[in-house]
Amino acid sequence: MILFELVIFNLLVSCVLLKNVNCNAVTSDGSILATGSYDTTVMVWEVFRGKTEKRIRNSQSELPRKNYVIIETPCHILCGHDDIITCLHVSHELDIIISGSKDGTCVFHTLREGRYVRSIRHPSGSPISKLVVSQHGQIVIYADDDLSLHLYSINGKHLATSESNGRLNTIQLSRCGEFLVGAGDQGQIIVRSINTLEVVKKYQGVGKVLTSLTVTPEECFLAGTKDGSLLVYSIENPQLRKTSHSKSTKSKT
Repeated sequence: MILFELVIFNLLVSCVLLKNVNCNAVTSDGSILATGSYDTTVMVWEVFRGKTEKRIRNSQSELPRKNYVIIETPCHILCGHDDIITCLHVSHELDIIISGSKDGTCVFHTLREGRYVRSIRHPSGSPISKLVVSQHGQIVIYADDDLSLHLYSINGKHLATSESNGRLNTIQLSRCGEFLVGAGDQGQIIVRSINTLEVVKKYQGVGKVLTSLTVTPEECFLAGTKDGSLLVYSIENPQLRKTSHSKSTKSKT
């Protein structure tokens, strides 16, 4: 086992984790950490605020550092997969943990009790590479093998399919929760509707592979490239633009 410090949502965490962890996810408030392993299990850990012993210096004064400690024993160990766990989502609001795996399935468990709820399988059985879940329970899974995006309801109903038209290295939700934002080998940032997976907008890059992406509260995109560059896109919020257009149309009629 390895003792290390992990930064999650700007919180400094001292924790003990198994060597075979392949992916992780945290709740929006940082109180629960879920880890997915090579041994096909998902472990759920509670995060507690520890004592503040070290201080962080800035230009004017020393600030206390908030330490969060993850206890060594998980509160749940979840099973249901036959291969490596590749991606996770955990939510207090939806009381759900969703795990994706190389076995081509996503497995749903309740967060509070760790109870199995249901499973969904990729339509072609491809390994699940990435998944995102909106605040309203819309689930999007992506597979590198067939470069496809699939939209499901929280009840496991398949709602839509879309081709990604290239390998996606990252998918994120906009802060408003209405849009899926993806970036990858083609160097583009593509914004899709979370309700239909239809493309809303494409932002051209600079000919570089995009390996990471985050959406800021102001709906700006920060994209990392394969060669270590950082690209910043300052854009209008598509939802606000749509709303403004709708109001403008109504005022003319």
